[in-house]
Amino acid sequence: MTVLIVLLALLALGLLAHLIRQASDPPGTADIDPEQEMKVAVELHRIRRNFDAAQIKSEQRRDAAQLRREIGKTLKDAGDG
Repeated sequence: MTVLIVLLALLALGLLAHLIRQASDPPGTADIDPEQEMKVAVELHRIRRNFDAAQIKSEQRRDAAQLRREIGKTLKDAGDG
């Protein structure tokens, strides 16, 4: 009975060690097609360019709205005084 428990414990430890070793190994890189890699890079560049353009437009809209508020306030103050 004791031998069986020891064997099960060794088996469990071996399985645990195997799983830890597999988890720590870097994943295998598949062969990447250079053409596909270039397509992905171009697509990522396009997404980034569109994101940057959208961010700039958003900043311009925000700045324009702020400027309109300031002009409206100035005109209102000038009309009251």
